Amino acid sequence: METQEQTQEISKSAKLETWLRALQVAQLLVINPHGLGGVILRARSGPVRDRWLAYLNTVAQLGGMRLPLRKMPLGISDENLIGGIDLDQTLRTGKAVLRQGLLAQCDQQLLLMPMAERVEVGAVAKVVSALDNGFIAIERDGQSRRIESHFGVVALDEGIEDDEQPNEKIRQRMAFLLNLDIIGWRDLPETDDDFLPDTQSLDYARENFSNISISEDSLSALVGVAEQLGIVSIRALNLALNTAKCLAAFDRESEVSSMHLQRAIALVLSPRATRLPQSAPPPEEENEAPTDEEQADEQPEENIDQDQPPQPEPPPAEPTEDQNQDQEKKEENEKDEDESEKTDSENPQALDDEILEAAQAAIPSDLLARLADLADLKTPKGMGGKTGAVKVGRMRGRPLGNMPGMPEGGKTLSIIDTLRAAVPWQGVRRAEMIAAGKSIPAGKIIIRKEDFRIKSYQERTQTLTMFILDASGSSAMHRLAEAKGAVELLLAECYVRRDQVAVMSFRGGVAELVLAPTRSLVKAKRALSGLPGGGGTPLSRAIDESFEIASASMRKGLTPALVFLTDGRANIAKDGSPGRPKAMEDAQQSARAASHYSFKSLWIDTSPQARDEGKALAAMLGSMYLPLPNAGANEVSQAIMQGLKKA
Repeated sequence: METQEQTQEISKSAKLETWLRALQVAQLLVINPHGLGGVILRARSGPVRDRWLAYLNTVAQLGGMRLPLRKMPLGISDENLIGGIDLDQTLRTGKAVLRQGLLAQCDQQLLLMPMAERVEVGAVAKVVSALDNGFIAIERDGQSRRIESHFGVVALDEGIEDDEQPNEKIRQRMAFLLNLDIIGWRDLPETDDDFLPDTQSLDYARENFSNISISEDSLSALVGVAEQLGIVSIRALNLALNTAKCLAAFDRESEVSSMHLQRAIALVLSPRATRLPQSAPPPEEENEAPTDEEQADEQPEENIDQDQPPQPEPPPAEPTEDQNQDQEKKEENEKDEDESEKTDSENPQALDDEILEAAQAAIPSDLLARLADLADLKTPKGMGGKTGAVKVGRMRGRPLGNMPGMPEGGKTLSIIDTLRAAVPWQGVRRAEMIAAGKSIPAGKIIIRKEDFRIKSYQERTQTLTMFILDASGSSAMHRLAEAKGAVELLLAECYVRRDQVAVMSFRGGVAELVLAPTRSLVKAKRALSGLPGGGGTPLSRAIDESFEIASASMRKGLTPALVFLTDGRANIAKDGSPGRPKAMEDAQQSARAASHYSFKSLWIDTSPQARDEGKALAAMLGSMYLPLPNAGANEVSQAIMQGLKKA
């Protein structure tokens, strides 16, 4: 019981320390929002996150920051994000009037980014560009303008799975990575009023953080700790340095101290660690073998303890007394220099060790496990549902903006974008009409063909997973039952993802499409249950016909993926004649011809022992090869799913 209570107390103290660091991060963001980039706050919607945001608003108000903090909607358009033509004012005044976007309105403020893990790459690129440059460049609708804006970002990471994380470009520019999901409401103190900073300290820090200096020893220690933690990014070092300067300015000091450096490393570098720091080697004095002089000094003591007379040292061979004296002086001088160098380097070494210990203590205990899991999760997703090929659609999907074109053939006219494209040219067009002696309609907008804008959408094509199943005699004898079971399990997975599936079997002298592309799980199971086995292996025909069907499905807008389940031992040639040499030659020719297609494919070797024939055919096809000599239906289906993710 005592051990459990101690563990609970340690856990509570660690959670409280995490919360106090989160409060300190809020203070630092108010002091220097742009120099620190911001924070990625991994926390789902709940009382803990709301309390931290409330504390951030309170500190921002104390620091004189404009409130409320601006929020960036998930599907924000480029016009609203970076700015563009104010259509209403332009129509009223008769000349182009630019309006500021959200990023320009956040100058000297913090930008809240809800659901940061779902923000589009295009929006991330514009936010990152503004963070790097300190200004927003508006170059659209015939206008060009630069607006200064220095802001920070509070990215709210609400991902459920470990692989749902904000874009890496955002992570690199944020100084702080906080995880409040480990904290419960009961782990928080009753109030945060005791941790609120005073207004004078915040104002002083905001005005003087750029004047703080740092010693060379501290910079060397910072670089050394980053190297020990496996951090190679110069941007992370700059963020840690800016954090240390803000901490020193908040304490009204003119130089970064060791304490400030330790806290900055714990806040910025430790959450980015990719490895645990190596323990410092023991001092050289303990590892080095004793010198002759030390042995000579220790020898009499041991002899005295043992009451034995000391052994006389052999006389020098050739050196004279003057030479001996000179040698002794040189050795004494070298010892004095070594001792002086040690005393001079004691402080930097002690500083390095002290800072490294502080950084190691701030590293999460499950760091290595999380990094290993994340590395596995960063592989591409499976073949189903959302992973089809991306294409530009006309009627549905995620909006991509507009593009020049005529509203014909099912294309949708974007009226607002058309007006926005026409407005900047109204003065020129009216002047042309006056010069041509034409009358100008009052209150009308002159629109020409080149002004038309049509809407475009991004949509993903549906995936077709096609199983090519070897039902020949050799396969039926060994693995046909496991292959059928694996295909049934995979069909269920495809049904959940709303993929289309198709099944082809080859035996005897033909390759037959047992199940045409469909989303009906009942039809698929019925087709598999009645699948016979036995006969020859017409592998070349199976390859040719499967790729023809895949090519036809691609022309219909599907994204095909092929899964071959066979032992690769062809014995029926393309013309139907038996004979293994001719059949293998035809299969190799078909594989080379099919390799020109860009389809994803997987080759499952279902023979009792992996053979070179199947591996060679898979290489010719450009397929991923997986030998599964002794696996059941579950193992085969799992291997296929993993293989499709990596194919």
